[in-house]
Amino acid sequence: MPTQNRKPDRYEPVPGIIDLPGWLWRRTPPVARVALVVAFVALIAVAFLIAPGIRESKSERERAEQQERERVRAAHLAEMRREQRPRFADGPAATSGVSARRRLLDAASASVFADARRRVAAGQLGGPIKRVECEPFPRNVAGIGAEDSTAQRFGRYACLAVTAEFKKSEVSSGGLVGHPYRVRIDFHTGHYAFCKIAGHPGEGLLTQRQRVTVPTVCGGGP
Repeated sequence: MPTQNRKPDRYEPVPGIIDLPGWLWRRTPPVARVALVVAFVALIAVAFLIAPGIRESKSERERAEQQERERVRAAHLAEMRREQRPRFADGPAATSGVSARRRLLDAASASVFADARRRVAAGQLGGPIKRVECEPFPRNVAGIGAEDSTAQRFGRYACLAVTAEFKKSEVSSGGLVGHPYRVRIDFHTGHYAFCKIAGHPGEGLLTQRQRVTVPTVCGGGP
């Protein structure tokens, strides 16, 4: 029997990147095309089904993170309040004049010194504590405080438990580093209160606004 010449398959060269998907689709068998379409539809359906769960999971994670931030902040504020808890002491009433008032201020400064050293010994503050420097609060140009006259019953002071001192030089005006305190003295009764200001030690007296305000009994307020 004469043999029939078989017509060779038409050769279709591999197209470029842009035309490659269409070329692959044309060469895919019909059954495989149907399977691909079904799989694509199934993927879309799954995406619609799990999308709400993903959004809910994200919201729950964000809520948990927010709650954790609030917990850390509350714990930090509570620690600051504990650090600033007022201490009270009594000295001799300073009703006899300026000298008595200055002695009472010295007694309050000694109490701050003892408190700072106790905190250093307990590992709560860095030391050593060299001395305590106090000045009227709020600061005034003349530097005159309630201890310098008998006109005021109460005196408010910003004190610093000094840990380091920078001497004045040609390139520096000098300064003090230490732990800030606030003190309020009743010169008529000799009663006074002092508070350690929460935060890290810094140069000079404390000037930045605190997240936890100074208690009124220690001279807090305007």
